[in-house]
Amino acid sequence: MSWLGKKAEKVERSSAVAPSLVAALRALDRESIILDSNGFIKYETSKISLLNLVKDNRILSEELLALVRVVRKSGKTQEGSIEVARSQIGEGKRELQITAALIDNVGSVLVIIDDEGEKQRIDAIRRDFITNISHELKTPIQALSLNSDALLEIKDEPEKVVLFANKIKTQTIRLNDLVKEIINLSKIQDSDPLDMAHNVEISNVIAEAVDQCEVLAEARKISINLDGVQNTVVVGNREQLVMAVHNLVENAINYSSEGTNVVISSKLDDGLIEILVKDQGLGIAEENLDRIFERFYRVDPARSRATGGTGLGLSIVKHVITNHGGEVKVWSSMGVGSTFAIRLPIANEGAGI
Repeated sequence: MSWLGKKAEKVERSSAVAPSLVAALRALDRESIILDSNGFIKYETSKISLLNLVKDNRILSEELLALVRVVRKSGKTQEGSIEVARSQIGEGKRELQITAALIDNVGSVLVIIDDEGEKQRIDAIRRDFITNISHELKTPIQALSLNSDALLEIKDEPEKVVLFANKIKTQTIRLNDLVKEIINLSKIQDSDPLDMAHNVEISNVIAEAVDQCEVLAEARKISINLDGVQNTVVVGNREQLVMAVHNLVENAINYSSEGTNVVISSKLDDGLIEILVKDQGLGIAEENLDRIFERFYRVDPARSRATGGTGLGLSIVKHVITNHGGEVKVWSSMGVGSTFAIRLPIANEGAGI
């Protein structure tokens, strides 16, 4: 069925609901559903399709269905919270506050959905994040202070002045990169990409991410090869998806030897798009694979300092993809290289904007 067909179907269903009630529900800063006595959806607000709550005009969540049954049996308004997966894959969850009530004498139930639980989760992440930032910023700031003091002491020795000035420049660049990554991670933690979702062409995302890495690849004499990139659509935030793919490609370049190849490909698999970034780099030891997506975790701190790594790049990838209802996987072998895979649900017809 076409996008227009789905829109027409929603209009036809909502016509069975009083226009005054529809107008009132649209004025609320909440998503809502009206179910008939048989459990079919008579009306839903525009973003319900992004919450992974309904399919084929019926409620998917067993928890929500149980709450609706209690409302019908008791005749009383019920409140509760439910947890729903962002999609059929990945670890992404969303906690929703639910209010359900009978609205007529034939068993119609109104369900009002609030994302308050998600806001509380984001607040907790923010507090933890600030603690981590405070620790991470100490190192470059202390280095800048020490090198500045040393520079003042040897101001009459030109060669040493140049040496310490270069050290200060290096630390300044590192601090600047760290601040930019902190801002990026803060943005994606504070906003849900599915709240302002659009249809995003994956081939365009990959092309822009690769373009952003061309200068770095040339400087390190590494070839970026595109192999069978699929042209399909996902629902989400284009800027965040470009950031995630860019971070994987940049990592692949930074941790590869000169003269090697980074290969980017994608494939379709049962309603999913899989983006693969493969390098011929150092590889990652098995004991580190479970931790590489943690904030500020570095497999090789010395290597990270040499390449300008902040320890936030893969954490950003994880957050972006999880918030888009996807997952990130990694396979690696020491001395052979690593392959990172992003898996995202393909947009259903009628999803997005």
